[in-house]
Amino acid sequence: MLKAPGYKIIEKDGSTETFRIYGDGFIFHGEHKILRVESYYFVKYIQQEYNPITQLTENAYD
Repeated sequence: MLKAPGYKIIEKDGSTETFRIYGDGFIFHGEHKILRVESYYFVKYIQQEYNPITQLTENAYD
């Protein structure tokens, strides 16, 4: 989860989202410590996984 005073998604496609962050941004995730975003721009890569039942590649949101 991204927490910042403000942000805007400036580009989005099927597997990435590019954000413009205003102010101090932090990433919170259950599998690691809090990370401080050290740039005004942040690219989020959405993990892709293959579903053998549907035989489709799908975005993984966990």
